[in-house]
Amino acid sequence: MPRVEVFDRVQVLEKVKHLFWDKGFNGTSMQDLVDVTGLNRSSIYNSFGNKKALYELVLKQYQEEGKTLFKTALSQTENAFEGICLVFDNMIQAILQDVEGKGCFNMNCTTELSRVDISIRGFLTSRQEYTISIFKDLIDKGQQQGVINKEDSSNNYAYYLFSAFQGLRMTGMLTRDEEKLKKIVANTLKILN
Repeated sequence: MPRVEVFDRVQVLEKVKHLFWDKGFNGTSMQDLVDVTGLNRSSIYNSFGNKKALYELVLKQYQEEGKTLFKTALSQTENAFEGICLVFDNMIQAILQDVEGKGCFNMNCTTELSRVDISIRGFLTSRQEYTISIFKDLIDKGQQQGVINKEDSSNNYAYYLFSAFQGLRMTGMLTRDEEKLKKIVANTLKILN
């Protein structure tokens, strides 16, 4: 008869996510996972698999949370340019709330594992493609609405915005001056007018 889990899976995954976020994949030991979850090693292995499987699970969860944030932000505007501005404004708010300067879990993963782990690289590439496709759709819509210029293709603009978005998040790990961050965004988005 299969064993029944007697712990709150959502709560455990949240704790594990923050542990990996704080220490990275390589800096987190199985003992760290035991300590933060309160589960013994066999419970962790039986419920989640090995450390890498657990990491992939929380990475997927983090990426899904990010998708929801994008969708929520974009559902609040009709004008595509305003939607892009809101996405960047939400990023600034996330930076300001990140008082520990942990940065983006996804980007931290990219710098730590994308060159050494092909399956993790696949997760990250998928997330990048998703974000670029959202920006591309917004640029297409904005160009049709006449609120974004047609001096370049929506694809090129989408890659530019993705790069700027990532750069803003990295800058925000060390700079939490809201006015400076807003000025960076304003200068970034000028290219679309």
